[in-house]
Amino acid sequence: KANNNQKVRSYALVFNNGDKKLTASQKQAIHQTLKNLKSTGAVKIINVTQASDNAETKKQLDAKDGTTQMALVDVKAQGQVGPQTRNLEKQIKTSNVKTYVTGSDVLNDDFATVTEKGIQKTEIIAAIFIFIVLIIVFRSPIVPLVSLLTVAISFMTSLNIIMNLADKFNFPISNFTQVFLVVVLFGIGTDYNILLYDDFKAALSQGIPRTKAAGVARRFGGRTILYSGLSVLIGFSVLGLANFKFYRSAVGVAIGVLILLIVLLTLNMFFMATLGEKLFWPSKNLNGHSTSRLWHGLSKMGIARPLITLGIIAVPFLLNANQALNFNNADELPETLQSKVGYKLIQDHYSKGMASPTTIYIQSKQPLNTQTVLGTIDDLTTYLQKENGVKTVASV
Repeated sequence: KANNNQKVRSYALVFNNGDKKLTASQKQAIHQTLKNLKSTGAVKIINVTQASDNAETKKQLDAKDGTTQMALVDVKAQGQVGPQTRNLEKQIKTSNVKTYVTGSDVLNDDFATVTEKGIQKTEIIAAIFIFIVLIIVFRSPIVPLVSLLTVAISFMTSLNIIMNLADKFNFPISNFTQVFLVVVLFGIGTDYNILLYDDFKAALSQGIPRTKAAGVARRFGGRTILYSGLSVLIGFSVLGLANFKFYRSAVGVAIGVLILLIVLLTLNMFFMATLGEKLFWPSKNLNGHSTSRLWHGLSKMGIARPLITLGIIAVPFLLNANQALNFNNADELPETLQSKVGYKLIQDHYSKGMASPTTIYIQSKQPLNTQTVLGTIDDLTTYLQKENGVKTVASV
């Protein structure tokens, strides 16, 4: 938001005394702490609203049970949220009082950090799982390494392209763009690689030289991969037409799939032509396209009993049908984060909107401190207070 053409961030400061009421000396210490707030390299204080300002702020910022007190701080939006939050945390430490810095900006920043850590775990788990599956399928440690390498190159290349597009051309991204890329590219990339390596293995088993065998694998397996990959690419590209930015951010996966197809159908040929039979070391069985009794049996049952098969497939969807949608990022944060603790304290002791209030700025070419204009602002305040869902309105 902007104030006098200046970008501003709002933070909610929470002072809590557990289950006990704040004493007079504690309230005085809080007042002194807020009075001592100063601008630093990371933080430029623009405005501080506290309970001791006047009767109205006391009514809104003092919890009814007396255990908690809030203050609202506006700072200049310079640099990242993290350093500003840590700076404020240090400045508001008050003896014998628990202090927290929260607000929509802090919660969103923490959510991005937690998501990034989750992505890193997802990448590691995906790599380990895929490595194990490929070893089981090909009985070789070389194939999994080559497969993971080609998919990883595709992932890193496409992620860099997407981030540059977002930086230069406002390409849609979200906290989940990288998650989508990891899941989709490692998923279908491994699947496509299995098809290519299986065709390559079958060609080698027929005595075809490794360079020509790589060409055979690309001619037959590559055609299937290309058609399948293009359908996935088109599907994610269509999400660019969505109005909801969260869905629109998945368009980056289409770029990832395009890069994946290019890498798999080129770099894989290099490894196949170079390594040949050694790609499947130490396995000496080069027979490809072996028949699976499991999949043969499942396919046979699916054709013979289609309704039962559809019923089994539908069970997970039915179990999740009644789940309520929730777009509140704060609910996804760990309970141990100080921003989450402060957020929950606000929800417990105040109206839920106090954690991230909506700020309305009024701009005019004429002075706003005249009796007529102040009367108009008062009318607007009264109007907003009558709106459904509005708990409190603070104005001049």
